[in-house]
Order: sequence, then C-alpha cells, then structure tokens
Amino acid sequence: MNQAPLPKPVPPLEPVPAALSRIVLSGPPAAGKSTIGRLLADRLGLPLTDTDANIVEKYGVISEIFVERGEDHFRRIEREVVRRALRRLLDRPGIVSLGGGAILNSGTRAQLLHPAIKVVHVDIDVDTVSQRLTAPHRPLLRGAGTAVENWLALVEEREPYYEQVATFRVQASNSPPSTVVNRVVDVLTGLQRAEEYAKYAHLDDDGSSGAHGE
Repeated sequence: MNQAPLPKPVPPLEPVPAALSRIVLSGPPAAGKSTIGRLLADRLGLPLTDTDANIVEKYGVISEIFVERGEDHFRRIEREVVRRALRRLLDRPGIVSLGGGAILNSGTRAQLLHPAIKVVHVDIDVDTVSQRLTAPHRPLLRGAGTAVENWLALVEEREPYYEQVATFRVQASNSPPSTVVNRVVDVLTGLQRAEEYAKYAHLDDDGSSGAHGE
C-alpha cells in the first residue's frame, strides 16, 4: 500500500533572510533529520545536501561499509563528504543534514562553529524514537544490548559534542516533521530579528553611532 505524502509546512509570511540560510541539521540517529531537511528545503527554497545519502550514492550502503571495512573506514569517508558539503555551504545558501555521528570528528565540529552557519540540533525522546530503531541500515544500533539501550549509549556519548556545536535545539518528540520545520523557521526568524536589533541598537535616532568626539 502506498504511503500518503508528508504534509507540507505552511509557507512563512516572510522569507528567511539569506544571512540565516546556511543551516545544518544535527542530532542522534532516527531523529528524523533527513525528512525534516527535505521539508525545510522545500519550505525555504534552498538546496539540500544529505551527507548519508551522498555516501550511499558514492560508496554504497552504510551498513555494508561498517561490516566490510569497519567504522574507522566509514568515518574517514564521512569526514571527507561532510567537509566538502560544509565548504560548499559557505559558498552558497543551503541546508546540510548530517549523519548522527558526524560530530565525533573534531574537524567537523570546527567547521560547524563558523559564525555564518546555524546548527539546528534535533532533539527526540526515547519513547518516540524506539519504534524507528529496528531499521537494518543503522549498524551502530546493533550489538549486545537492545536497540534502545545502544541508542541511549550513543546519545550519552555524543551529547557534549551536540551541545558544543548547536546554535539552538528543536524538539521533535511526538511531532510531525512539518511541525518541527515550523519551529525551526520560527527560531531562525527570531534569531534574525535579534541580530538586526543588536546591529542597530547602538545607533541614535538620527542614525549616528552616538560616539561623538569632544
């Protein structure tokens, strides 16, 4: 049976300014970053780069890379794909959706701290994510424990890195992707207004800086 198409978010009253159009989605596995990224790109009219999808297209199925070559080999591939995607993002506006473990690389974290990039951390609770954790393409969620136990361990290990690079966090628990997209746009719009206020707050009513010489 065909699945119904995802509902599209309501278009914004005002477009998100170009200054806030270099967006990266980060967060744990199964948080819905790829789906949110597609809807956000459609909403803002921006190109989307999904780094996991790029890896699959160029190198093959991720779970098979883990089995045949190991995690270290995969992380080297991932780092190069992410490095190129983030460099392109600085050249032109767009959205980049990262794999859950991309932030483990210190070079990636350094790129994400560039002031032109807004990193959206997609938060999701274990109750919401538990029904998504049986997918065979998630190799790090296999192991001695259950998928939920392995997911919780990964999140605990990576949380300091997620926190380090996040511009802001958005809650995706018990919410359709379109609602999450609306939350992202609301925060981005608020950030833009705050940045504009900070830029002009020091000006007098006549447009001068107030730093008059004596």
